[in-house]
Amino acid sequence: MTQTITVVGAGFSGLTTAYFLAKQGRRVRIVEKTDRPGGLIRSYRTPHGLVETAANGLLNSARLEAMCADIGVRLVPTRKEGRRRFIFRGEPRQLPLTLSDMGRMALHVGGSALTLRPRPLETIGDWGRRVLGRGATDYLLTPALGGIYAGDPERLSASLVFGRAALPDHLATTRPRKARLRGTVAPANGMQELIDGLKTYLESAGAAFEFNSGSKATLGERTVVCLSAPAAADYLAQDAPAVTAALREIEMLSIATVTCFYGTDGASLNGFGCLFARDQGFRARGVLFNDSIFEGRGPAHAETWIFGGALDPGVVTLTDAEFAGLIASERERFYGKKDQPLGSQVTRWPSALPHYSIELEKTLTALPAPPRDISLVGNYLGRIGLAKILERAAVVAGMVP
Repeated sequence: MTQTITVVGAGFSGLTTAYFLAKQGRRVRIVEKTDRPGGLIRSYRTPHGLVETAANGLLNSARLEAMCADIGVRLVPTRKEGRRRFIFRGEPRQLPLTLSDMGRMALHVGGSALTLRPRPLETIGDWGRRVLGRGATDYLLTPALGGIYAGDPERLSASLVFGRAALPDHLATTRPRKARLRGTVAPANGMQELIDGLKTYLESAGAAFEFNSGSKATLGERTVVCLSAPAAADYLAQDAPAVTAALREIEMLSIATVTCFYGTDGASLNGFGCLFARDQGFRARGVLFNDSIFEGRGPAHAETWIFGGALDPGVVTLTDAEFAGLIASERERFYGKKDQPLGSQVTRWPSALPHYSIELEKTLTALPAPPRDISLVGNYLGRIGLAKILERAAVVAGMVP
């Protein structure tokens, strides 16, 4: 009789791991402590447009494209105007560097490939100033990476960010292969459609879901733990104390997002979004222009303002009214005019993202392997972002004995 494999967690990591196991003909049980799948990901419609509580899309890959075709979820590409990205330096700019900055960057980048490679335990700030120069680091590199990692550039690990860290074999993954549609994509009706599609597929494949469950796999049962670092540490406390001790060292960052809707005559900027350099006086890390990125995100003009991370850990304690006042002030400065919002939705995620810091690099390079019957999938294992989590899920599913 085929042994059941338990997947712990029904977030994106757990659902994709279960999908790849089911594709191999494995019997799967998914255990989830909450009453729904998806974890941080949720989409819902308001009278003014779509609200995403987490990622609004993901970087496409051949594996993602094949999976979505298999589960019947149609992916839509970024709109043409949504391909433009801005960084604020006095004003929103597609190229935020001066001629002097670009000249210094050209001199720095002219080194050998060995010079460009991150040094062990080198921060992004140090790597950038060494390889690109200060201007390109402050107004290009750190805002761009801040929008992905929400970390402190003086603590972010260059080796982890660029995939050069010497991680142990049990954390192996693959690089995403190029897909037919390039760049960021999303399900036509929002990210919830991907979650629902995976759940429906898994149920049709015979997978069993257990919601509102704290059920724990028995010792020796094949298990894939697809939880956050703190939750995985708690789950493994009895079976893998050394792994638990390491995971409890991982610093977690808090994030808040506020999706705001404005009339079609309100101020807007066509593009993917704008990130803010640290010295420009904004508390927000950046803003996404939702209805410019994908079709069907309106009918109103929609923006998602992103706050928090390593440099602003207390932002999740702000009230809805405080967020409204903060965005009104920063938005007026951004556009040079004031608009009254039609509506807004605040999402707070305390301790949501691992800090991809030098400390995490040290933790992962020395992370003990879990017991033979236990595998790990999660955004804290050296690869952040849904596309990379998908690759890890596929690799782990293929390694489960």
